[in-house]
Amino acid sequence: MGNVKLAIRTTISFLLFICIYGFNFSVTAESSGSQNIGANTDGRHEVTFIRDSDNACTQCHKDSKETRQGTHGEKVVAELGRDLKCVECHNSIGPDHRENPSQVTKFSAAQSQIGTHKTLLDFDAILKATGNCTECHTSERLQEKTWVHDVHAKKATCSSCHVIHADGEKEGMQALERKAQIAQCVDCHKDFNLNKEGKGD
Repeated sequence: MGNVKLAIRTTISFLLFICIYGFNFSVTAESSGSQNIGANTDGRHEVTFIRDSDNACTQCHKDSKETRQGTHGEKVVAELGRDLKCVECHNSIGPDHRENPSQVTKFSAAQSQIGTHKTLLDFDAILKATGNCTECHTSERLQEKTWVHDVHAKKATCSSCHVIHADGEKEGMQALERKAQIAQCVDCHKDFNLNKEGKGD
């Protein structure tokens, strides 16, 4: 009977020793791993997305992935040091987006002066609509490009003249001949006059 008790006590002591030794080994291994991470990254963890965060958008908006590579493609990556994501401009995307697509921020043509067929917005609404654009395309940078931006800053949305997803140098305003650019000016200003003369649709 004494031998059985001794055997049980020895077995329990051995198992307890293994448990304590194993726990200490685990803690040591985790500590040394944390030190390595801290030494390499100044104690801050860096997370890199492996999955394309635009994947949910481009599953339905298949063409948008290619067109995004135009105006907001390589040049933006070079300037920002990262890819521009869909939700950075098209924010307010909620869980009901598929059933209620109008909740997503869209960029459409609008002006502050009433015409015959274009959307009318007040100055504040236009500034709000262009807010996403002017976060990157600051007023200083737009002034450098052309005086037209200054004149129309509160009078028309960017989308009134620019195709946001186009390749700017091939398909956008920059690619148009001067005559074609002026035709866009005439299109809006002629519309105002038609409205004043009561000749609109």
